[in-house]
Parts: sequence; structure tokens; C-alpha cells
Amino acid sequence: QIPLEKKFGFVRIGLVYVISGLGGNLLCVLFLHSIIYVGASGAIFGLLGVMLSELLTNWKMHTHKFDEMLILVVIIVLDLALGTFPFGSNFSNIGGFTSGFLLGFVILTRRQHHWLNLNKSNTSQKQESYQYALRIISFVLLSVGLVGGGVLFFKGVDLNDYCSWCHYITCAPPSCKPGYISCEVSDAAMLLPYVFA
Repeated sequence: QIPLEKKFGFVRIGLVYVISGLGGNLLCVLFLHSIIYVGASGAIFGLLGVMLSELLTNWKMHTHKFDEMLILVVIIVLDLALGTFPFGSNFSNIGGFTSGFLLGFVILTRRQHHWLNLNKSNTSQKQESYQYALRIISFVLLSVGLVGGGVLFFKGVDLNDYCSWCHYITCAPPSCKPGYISCEVSDAAMLLPYVFA
């Protein structure tokens, strides 16, 4: 987060944090209506998502791009695996990551004319077109996702009715089998002290 703030300023990174948190909580509530979740995992995953999209859109400007990509992928995979354990919600993680990933293409694109000219490259116009196309596509997808999710939320839609296997995204199979305490029950029991505190 600190390197991103140095490059793009705390206002834009703060905006990513807030919108990612909103996107993560929105997806979470669409799947888990009867459970109260608290935490900033969606916003934190949004920062991971924006780091990945910034790396991709400004690929030629990074000197250790493959190392950075490998570290990011390992962190994301491990965190998503931890999100399948009880007391966590991968819906929030995935929603936040997706929001941050798309938002990174929209507000964290850097002009590369100067950098490319120093390296004697003639691909500056192609790179700018590529960034511009990503910005438009990402903005449309993010807007449709947030607005559509908001509409579904206010209509009281439960996405589990349309996806019978999606609960496995946030719940490891052993604890989702019949006869075990479900992840939902475990999470609700964990949060009761906070609700009544």
C-alpha cells in the first residue's frame, strides 16, 4: 500500500480502499443474508487487486515485474485458501478483489510517453490505446457490478438460489458436509458477542 500511495497519492488509494470494501460487502450480503460480518478483508483484497491491475497496465515500467507478479499471485491464492475456513468470508474477499482490480485500470494508469521515448520505443501510441481501452471496459464492468449488486440487494435477492455450489467458495468441504456445524453457524456464533456488546 505504501508504494502505491507514493506513486498515486493517498486520495486515489483511499478511494480504492473504500470502493473495494463496498464491493466486497455487497457481494457478501447477496450470498449471506442472515449473517453479520465485520472486518476490512474486502478492502484489503481490493488493494491486492489494484496492485495486480497496476502491474499489468504499467507492465513495461516495472523492473522486477515477474517477481512482483509471483509474489502477488502467491499471496492472493493463500489468502483465498484461508478464506474457506470458518470465521471468514471469501465472498467479501472476491468482491473486494474484483472491485480493486477493475478500479486500478480506471484510476491508476500512468502515461508512458516519456518513459518509452527514453527507451527509444515507438509503441507509445499503442500503449496509450491499450490503457484507454482497459479503462473504459473496467469502468463499465465496475459500474454494472456495483449498481446491479445494489439493485439486487434492495430487491432482497439471494444469489444462492441461482448458484447451488457457490457456498463452497467460502466454506471448506469438511465443514460444509451434513452433520458438521456449518460455516454460517460458526460465523454467527463467533459474532454474537460483538452484536450484543
